[in-house]
Amino acid sequence: MEKPSPFKIGMVWYYREDYNAILRIMTDSHKLPESFDIWLAEAEQDEDNLTQDGYTVVRTRIDPETFLGWCRSQGLNADFEARMGFANFIVKQSAGSNIFNVSST
Repeated sequence: MEKPSPFKIGMVWYYREDYNAILRIMTDSHKLPESFDIWLAEAEQDEDNLTQDGYTVVRTRIDPETFLGWCRSQGLNADFEARMGFANFIVKQSAGSNIFNVSST
């Protein structure tokens, strides 16, 4: 029996050089880990778990300037929901269908 095609999961991904700016621009920054290293360890664990469950994880970089511009164009606050929406938007643009969205806060 053939396995169904794996679902692609858009996962919010930060770069070390952007993390301090991320913390400054997010309206819910109090929900994010206070350091990039803590965030990265949690995100990599989440990514490993999803991969083990058979999902294809698509890292979606959140660049502070690009993200803020997108939020403004969509009339959104820079928060969890917007991060999820942005990741979903980027993955859909590049992948097509079979997409779920997961965030590492």
